[in-house]
Amino acid sequence: MLRRIIWNGTTDEALVLLHALRENCECSVDNGRTLAICASHTMLVRDQRAVDGLLFMRRMAARLVTEEFEPAEKRPAANAVAV
Repeated sequence: MLRRIIWNGTTDEALVLLHALRENCECSVDNGRTLAICASHTMLVRDQRAVDGLLFMRRMAARLVTEEFEPAEKRPAANAVAV
């Protein structure tokens, strides 16, 4: 059964992901032929939950770092509404 992975992020987020994949690809290639596909590329084409999780954590990372390392008086109020 063929699964279709759907990217739920922006074009810029997709480009960042593809750059990271290119930098960390461990596919086995010989004379332009792919002999073995690495785990990163396998995940990208087979695991919707993992792709969604990467996107979710990318969007959450800045907030989590802020909550952990910025003094409370510099953080936006928890109940503040973004305009």
